[in-house]
Amino acid sequence: MQWIFILIAIILAIYILTWIVTIKPYQKWVLERLSRYSWVLDPWLSFIIPFIDRIVKIDMKERVINTPAQEMITRDNTVVTVDAVMFTQIVDPVKALYEIQDPFIAVSNLSITTLRSIIWTMSLDEVLWERSKINVKVQMELSEETAKRWIKINKLEISRLDPPIDIQEAMSKQMKAEREKRAQILSAEWSKEAAIREAEWIQQKQILEADWRAQAIERIASAKAKALELESIAANTYFKDNAIKKEQLRVIEESLKNNTKYVLDSDIFSWITNIVSWSKK
Repeated sequence: MQWIFILIAIILAIYILTWIVTIKPYQKWVLERLSRYSWVLDPWLSFIIPFIDRIVKIDMKERVINTPAQEMITRDNTVVTVDAVMFTQIVDPVKALYEIQDPFIAVSNLSITTLRSIIWTMSLDEVLWERSKINVKVQMELSEETAKRWIKINKLEISRLDPPIDIQEAMSKQMKAEREKRAQILSAEWSKEAAIREAEWIQQKQILEADWRAQAIERIASAKAKALELESIAANTYFKDNAIKKEQLRVIEESLKNNTKYVLDSDIFSWITNIVSWSKK
């Protein structure tokens, strides 16, 4: 009999342990006791009573909502296709649960309406070139509205913004023309730069060639001057007396050209004979 009570106690203990629940860090549980709201269970261990308590799990993580593509009209009556991505998060789980049926669907529809009203006030050029401004404006207006629904808009980005096909083609042609224009400008600038570089290179080459020629002429002149200097030194050193004798002989030769007869002293004649014999050598 005692074993029966022990077995019942163990079963009862196991059953009571099943009443203890673990709430995950990114969740909050709304507790309803006897079909009436009681309180919110934060992430931790909690105790619930089966068949009496009812739990509604609320995911508090940030959720990404992709709005469907919508055609919207700009101020200048141009139709653009727009869709956006929102990052939303529930702030108050109780009010989000009891005061609106599906908060995320409501926020998605509200974002489309807000985006449509903002684009209506802008021209096509403003819509195409001021996307970041639209993002900020939509997020501000949505934050004011969603605060009533206890959902926080962390970020909103327009992921697609397409003008009509004919405008896209015109924009493509314009961009192609601009790219070709920039390419021509760059090509002209490169050609100009290349011509300038080539002219500078030719000028530098001519300067270097002139310097080389001047240096060559200077070195040749220096070499010739050095040679003359060496010849002069050699002449003065080794041929000074012979040069004098050669000049004397030249004078005698000039004197005897016309077969003129002179009476010479024996000493002078001997001297002349020596000169002649030297010159023959």
